[in-house]
Amino acid sequence: MEARGPIVADRPLPPFDLLETLRWTPDESFFLLARHLDRLTASAAFFRYTCDIDAVRAALAGAVASADGALRVRLLVARDGAVRVETMPLEMLPEPARLGLAPRPIDPASPFLLHKTTNRAEQERDRSPAYDEMILWNPDRDVTEAMTANVVAELDGRLVTPPIACGLLAGTLRAELLDEGTIEEARVPVARLHEISRLWLINSVRGWRRAVLAEPMAERS
Repeated sequence: MEARGPIVADRPLPPFDLLETLRWTPDESFFLLARHLDRLTASAAFFRYTCDIDAVRAALAGAVASADGALRVRLLVARDGAVRVETMPLEMLPEPARLGLAPRPIDPASPFLLHKTTNRAEQERDRSPAYDEMILWNPDRDVTEAMTANVVAELDGRLVTPPIACGLLAGTLRAELLDEGTIEEARVPVARLHEISRLWLINSVRGWRRAVLAEPMAERS
């Protein structure tokens, strides 16, 4: 019987592509490109995917060769190394983003929380039209991330973002801000969400996006 994909933790995985979403502008080209390619390479090694970085660079360059405005760029790499690039205009999103709290914790055993792929069932399962984004959390009742962005909170006078060990994607802008010392890692318990004075969603496509809790976030039993 043919396997459906690579095996992680002794179980076959469903078909999926590796994914990187980038911002391209005429002035700065691809924002944080080196960090995106490093993350892509690490995910390819983890899932045992073929990944030719020279081919990836060439595909990206070709996709924006005639562009003259800001773009949101989706880079996809298949298991056999086939590269596909999709581009779309970078539209503005309303601020502040209205956040809800996911009704159940993430599955910390899922490798798809730590790697960016087209298999987003764990992140998207509790999406609600009532909110712009959902805050995800783990079985220890710590905030992990939002569905499409890392979280930065002003808590105890510091700008903090949850540690990777909580179960979340290592975002490229997150990594850049940590290296700069702009933010630091710290646990954000769900029970303390009501204490947060300021909240942002961050990713390399949108940058910093102000966010607000759209309803009281009392700890759920």
